[in-house]
Amino acid sequence: MLHPHTRRRSLAAGSIVMSIALLGVTLALRAEQAPAQGAAPRPLVPMTASSLLRDPASHMGENVSMMASVETILSKTAFTVDQDKTKSTGKELLILVPTLTTAPEPNIYVTVQGEVMKFDVAEIAKKARGYTIDLTPEQIAKYTGQPIVLAAVVVTPALVDLAKRPIRPMTPEEITFATWMNAINPAFTAMRTGLEQPNAALLKEQAATLKKSFASVEAFFKAKGTADATKWAAEAVALSTTIEAGLASGKLDEVKAAVGSLQPLCASCHTPYRERMDDGTYRIKRGG
Repeated sequence: MLHPHTRRRSLAAGSIVMSIALLGVTLALRAEQAPAQGAAPRPLVPMTASSLLRDPASHMGENVSMMASVETILSKTAFTVDQDKTKSTGKELLILVPTLTTAPEPNIYVTVQGEVMKFDVAEIAKKARGYTIDLTPEQIAKYTGQPIVLAAVVVTPALVDLAKRPIRPMTPEEITFATWMNAINPAFTAMRTGLEQPNAALLKEQAATLKKSFASVEAFFKAKGTADATKWAAEAVALSTTIEAGLASGKLDEVKAAVGSLQPLCASCHTPYRERMDDGTYRIKRGG
């Protein structure tokens, strides 16, 4: 029989090995998921729940990865973790997972990755748009101001990510919409690149592609009665027309100005009406 101290060291070593393995797997799971357009990925900081709770102020805003034991399931999207699987230490860390598909089993080790923040209903709403906190008023009062992890990854020992949303298939209209986006993105990139070393024929071809695709997007949103998106698409058509006219007259400064105005216009529409899936593809937001 192993001496108790030896047994504890073996368990600790096993936990460390499993943590490292799970961390590697979860990093791989998310490696294929590019960050949102314009956003730089933040590094993951290895962490333990006990270390975070010991000095939460030092870790606010960090993206952390930790392995901890599931203590209590509080709701469909919330549970607590404790560093010690064998007993309750009274030092539980709240984990909120807006995309949690299945609650983890109590007393199993999971790898959690997400952002450390204070529990603040308004701040959580900003970070996780569309998420409704499903805790009771008493639980909300208890955790307000306390450190939490707003998690995007919850991986079980079976290497299942419980926070990974199922990818819904594209509808026929989304497939059609994607063809326009798949034409606009490379045409816009080629347009910006082409302006560095102007190639009139190439630029005219890309301008025509932009104009045609944006006109299709305008018609799409107009048919759906979506006024703001229709307006943005119409403005994009107008800018594409300006680009064509500027190329025809050799006024490259006007072309550059119009190209520069297109990107923020596209972003204005993407935010409310385009939803990025975990596999990097996009869907039209429900209600959009």
